[in-house]
Amino acid sequence: MAPFKIGINMAGAISAGAYTAGVLDFLIQALDEWEAAKQRADAVPRHQVSLEVFSGASAGGMCAAISAVQVQQDFDHISDTTLTGTNNRFYESWVNRIDIRELLQTADLEKGQPVLSLLDSTIIGDIAQYALTPGPVKTRPYISPNLTLFLTLTNLRGIPYSLNGEAPGSLEESTEYYGDRLRFQTVKPGDPAPAPPAKPLPAGSAGQGAWPLLQQAAMATGAFPVFLAPRILTRDAADYTPPMWETAESTPSVPPVQPDWTLKTTDSWRTLNVDGGVIDNDPFDLAHDYLAALNPVPGDGQNPREALLADRAVITVAPFPAQDRFNPGYDPAAQAGVMTAVGTLVSALISQSRFFGESLALIMTGTVFSRFVIAPSDTTLPPRTPALQCGALGAFGGFFERGYRAHDYALGRRNCQQFLRAQFILPQGNPAIAPGLDPEGKALAAFGLNPPNTVVDPQNQRWIPLIPLCGTAAVEVPEPARASMSDTDLDDVVDLIVKRFKAVIPLLLPKLPSIAVHAVDFFVALHEKGELKKYLRTQLP
Repeated sequence: MAPFKIGINMAGAISAGAYTAGVLDFLIQALDEWEAAKQRADAVPRHQVSLEVFSGASAGGMCAAISAVQVQQDFDHISDTTLTGTNNRFYESWVNRIDIRELLQTADLEKGQPVLSLLDSTIIGDIAQYALTPGPVKTRPYISPNLTLFLTLTNLRGIPYSLNGEAPGSLEESTEYYGDRLRFQTVKPGDPAPAPPAKPLPAGSAGQGAWPLLQQAAMATGAFPVFLAPRILTRDAADYTPPMWETAESTPSVPPVQPDWTLKTTDSWRTLNVDGGVIDNDPFDLAHDYLAALNPVPGDGQNPREALLADRAVITVAPFPAQDRFNPGYDPAAQAGVMTAVGTLVSALISQSRFFGESLALIMTGTVFSRFVIAPSDTTLPPRTPALQCGALGAFGGFFERGYRAHDYALGRRNCQQFLRAQFILPQGNPAIAPGLDPEGKALAAFGLNPPNTVVDPQNQRWIPLIPLCGTAAVEVPEPARASMSDTDLDDVVDLIVKRFKAVIPLLLPKLPSIAVHAVDFFVALHEKGELKKYLRTQLP
């Protein structure tokens, strides 16, 4: 029987990447437990699924990169978020290793060298080295042998294009494109390299193929502008044909659009990159177009949407940790000041870059079965209380307290379980489902569900989870307890913020007289430290 093909798209989320990591942890646990139940010959649906593609931006891109390693290895799934020192790279990276205390160190500051970021990004490199170094391989039958990975980037160097081929170089007739991405594909040792522009990730072969490039790309896609250090990548000129506003699977330009440069396709060039979410924070189309190009290729270029025809789907993990709500008393004049406008500009750009109107409209109907979304939900909270704790401080809040990250990781696991149980379902007559049901009807009796409220099924069919919950995955994941940050911990963090600020100022403003530097230190010590703590206390959960 042909497997149901799945793509996982992961939107940007900054520290709320902990939520996405929890979703991925439970997803793999559920798939492993289902495969084990099949091997035991339990009365479970026996259809097949195949994870074909991961796409991600920013924190989602970093989670996608870790997935490329983690799906190849055996690891423990985390139900107890007090644990440390586990072999789960999702959990260790997003809950135990990343923290504001590490980001406020000064190991990155060198006298006479430019300041690359407001925060110390040294820990980011350490985590990338840990999380993205492959080890012994565990084969999982539900992982495509050609598993493909897309990471979006913002290329600050820009890709030049001439608008007039007869007068190249004219300022008025040139433009640059800053949206960028990298494509990777896992391969078994000895297999031929994938077709360009995909970069090879040899299973279990640390340091070979494109694994070092993946480490750099993962840090680049998560390099939040100004706060985290930009990353330099060496890229192949051939990566830019077709142009980055098209996917390799989409309808190509006629004639093909080439960058306005002197590089040959065999050349390389160096680019400076920051957070992929600045340009494309929700790269749904990359996963969608990849799935749509797989056999059997849909005639209209769209993945089949009807419940009885769907044979592939993109699941978007969308933390979207925005805490703003509609304000009927909004005063535009009061928000028009320069500093206020600058403060909201970045969040507005990122929010817009992840807004996918068409996809949102289709998902909200509940009648489209080629695209799904997992988003934060906690039914125990009062109305309008954000489900994510990492969403505070523009989604940087999770870095301040491990408990926030642990909460969101656990919430991701719970929400994934709920999604697989009741939403990621198809009718028993779907061609991907029907061959896996036993003639005696035992699997149908054990796992059959009523159709969703949005669907009228004249045949009164039962619906089957595409990933049935078996074994430990069927045990209810509880609502996680909310965390709080102690005053003592907040004091320690404020001290580190002040220390970092005092170390950075002389390097940012090297010509500032020393008496002015001391005046800044004195002002911060006497006034701003207390105000900073008050502000953080009002913003953090």
